[in-house]
Amino acid sequence: MAFTEQEKEAFRKIIQETGGNRETMLQARYIPDEYREYLNRVERETVVVPAPLTKTPVTCYVSTAKDRTDHCPVHINCHGGGFYLPQNQDDDMYCAHLAAEIKGIVVDVDYALCPDYQYPTAFLQSYEAVKWAFSQCEAWGADPKRVSMGGHSAGGNLTAAVALKANRTKEFQLCLQILDFAALDLASFTKGEEPQARRSRAFNDMYSGCDETVISQPYYTPVLAEDSGLKGLPETLVIAAGICPFKDMNLEYGTRIAGQGSLVTMKCFANSHHGFTMRMLDEWQEAQQLIISKLREASL
Repeated sequence: MAFTEQEKEAFRKIIQETGGNRETMLQARYIPDEYREYLNRVERETVVVPAPLTKTPVTCYVSTAKDRTDHCPVHINCHGGGFYLPQNQDDDMYCAHLAAEIKGIVVDVDYALCPDYQYPTAFLQSYEAVKWAFSQCEAWGADPKRVSMGGHSAGGNLTAAVALKANRTKEFQLCLQILDFAALDLASFTKGEEPQARRSRAFNDMYSGCDETVISQPYYTPVLAEDSGLKGLPETLVIAAGICPFKDMNLEYGTRIAGQGSLVTMKCFANSHHGFTMRMLDEWQEAQQLIISKLREASL
C-alpha cells in the first residue's frame, strides 16, 4: 500500500523515539585512523544499475583495491538499517577495508528504502545488482567463481533472499553468502508495546506495506524457506551477536543449511550487540577479520 505523508511521519516518529542512544553512541565511539585510511587504498565509482523488474534503477558504489590482483574476488554488500535507514560512511569504510584486504572489488548496494519503496523493491534491486556484478567480471578482470554476497541485519535478509532465488533460478552461482546478525524473520519481534517491539513493528510494516500476505513468502522471511529450497545453497558464514534478538534464528538457519549439505561456518560473538560488525563496537575487528579470511579463500 502507498502510505500517506501522515503515516510516514508516524513511522519516522516511532523510529526516532525507539532509537535509544544510537546517535550519541555513533558520535562518541572511537574509529581507528588506520581503519579510516582504507578509504585511500581503493578507487571508488558510483554506478546506476538497471533493475527492470522494479522499474527503479539501483545505485551501487564500487570500491576497487588500488593493488587489485588479476582474477580477484568480487563481494556484493548490502547495508542494514531496517530497510529504512540509509547507507552511510560506516558502509564506505567497511567496503574499502574488505576490498583492500582481499585485493579485489566490493560492490555496495544502495537499495531503495521504505516506506516509499516496499517489498519486493529492495530485494529485486539487490538480485539485479548481483547479476550485474557477474556480468562485469570479464571487464574487471575478476574471477566469476569468486563472487560472494553478504549483508548485515536487513542486508542479511536481502542476502539470504537473493541466495534462495538464485538457488532456484540458477541465473548465477555465489561462492559464499555472509549472514551478519541477519534479520531473517521480520515479524517475530513485533508483539507488545515496549520500545524494541514498536521499532520492529514499524520496520516490518514499512517494508511489507502492511500486507500480511507477503510475510509468509521466503524472500521476505527466509526462515520460512522449505528444506528443499535450502539444498544447494552456497557456502555460508553466519555471524551472530550474543546480545542480539536475532542470535537464535541466525544459528538455527545456519544449522538448517548445513543439514541440507552446504558448508556452513557459524560464530557467535557472545559479548557483542546487534550491529557491532559495522558500527565498530565490541568484537568488531575479529568479526571483520573472519569475513576477510572467508572472502580470500572462497571459490566454486
